[in-house]
Amino acid sequence: MWLPLAEYSLKNKVSISTLRRKIKAADIEYRLDDGKYLILDSEVAATTETHRPSLSRVMVSTDVSATVSTVEKSSLAAATESGESVITAANRLLADLKKAYTQVLQDKEVQILNLKEDISDLKTLIKVLESENDRLRNQ
Repeated sequence: MWLPLAEYSLKNKVSISTLRRKIKAADIEYRLDDGKYLILDSEVAATTETHRPSLSRVMVSTDVSATVSTVEKSSLAAATESGESVITAANRLLADLKKAYTQVLQDKEVQILNLKEDISDLKTLIKVLESENDRLRNQ
């Protein structure tokens, strides 16, 4: 059964902007009918497909303590095996920690940029919906 975006959105609890992104990326089966997008909603599709953000938009929560623990273990193991001094091992560990935190910060910056894009998309959608609402009121 083909459903309009709004109905599909309500039925499957997925935002309209997400559906539009999926249409743009050709990640969902759709058709264009008289200028309106319709999405295929079959029982099979509803049970097998779960809607989730695309990988570029997933907000991955980075467990910094786990990263630190992994870095500490690998650095200390390398230091013990090679017989280097504690100061040298500590300096290397510090450098590894700085790299790990830098990576976490970069990931957060990417997430912020993605969220800003989402906000922009939502603002555009609001403007379109408000203008459509005004147009319908004036008819």
